[in-house]
Amino acid sequence: LSDISKLGFGCWGLGGDSYGKINEQRAIQLIKFAVQKKINFFDTSNIYGTGKSEIRIGKALKNLNRQKLFLASKIGMMPHKPTQWRTPQNFNVNYLKKSFFQSLSRLDTDYLDLIQLHSPPVKVLKNKTKMKKILILLETLKKKGLVNHLGVSVKSPNDAKLVIKNYKDFKFIQLNFNLMDQRAIDFDVFNLALSNNVNIISRTPLAFGFLSGKVKFKKKDDHRKKWDYKQINIWQNGMNIFKNCITRKNMNIHFLALLFSVFHKSIIVTIPGMMSEKEIIQNCNFLKLKKLNKKEVDSVRLVYKKNNWISK
Repeated sequence: LSDISKLGFGCWGLGGDSYGKINEQRAIQLIKFAVQKKINFFDTSNIYGTGKSEIRIGKALKNLNRQKLFLASKIGMMPHKPTQWRTPQNFNVNYLKKSFFQSLSRLDTDYLDLIQLHSPPVKVLKNKTKMKKILILLETLKKKGLVNHLGVSVKSPNDAKLVIKNYKDFKFIQLNFNLMDQRAIDFDVFNLALSNNVNIISRTPLAFGFLSGKVKFKKKDDHRKKWDYKQINIWQNGMNIFKNCITRKNMNIHFLALLFSVFHKSIIVTIPGMMSEKEIIQNCNFLKLKKLNKKEVDSVRLVYKKNNWISK
């Protein structure tokens, strides 16, 4: 796993129904551009753009060296409008199996590097009988060479502890982690992951775009519109609050956010969404910078603890 790029590509936006419209040709261009920039980790799901994200990745990566790419997808969610709060799910084995093969076909590949359960509810994770059936299915797919690694994309970082402590088969955990959402540290998930050889994928490193500039909601297809305005205000202001943590000459808030999202040894990759070549280049530039030292991490922690990040 040492050859996974520290910067991955979160491909939710490429489905064209969550961060504004994007056509197939454009999405394919962006994926190919990312590969040129040495990005080889692509994270998607069966529901992103109701399968469009997977289809576009499949077409973009068609004639490239498959061995050098790391394709991760997710199962368990059912199609729904991203602008709605309700997210229908189905963790019955037959549905998961069908979903898995549909993803494989859309991505036009013989195998996935990683399959993740998509935000399983705590009651599913605590249901040992159900989880045993799910794991039997996933382990069978693994034995057949259809998938290399198993993981869980958790809804809350707290759920990660439940997974790590109870299910040794899942060697990847994907969770929200950024300057304004440090729950994974609060719950001590990273150290637990490290001591159990679990790899962390940090998602939303730029807090849905709020840490890379003021977010403007022009687009009809933007899932961020459904949040309440108090929460949006907190996030819009987050950039200014963390600016005090910057002590280096070549650093800006965008770089601080990305460096922070991979500061812990257990974090193998961070997966911001990227909707333009400019964003891909900008994000790649953080890789040239030195890692955050303990003092820098501590100062970020301090600012986080002093402020309230969730609108009640």
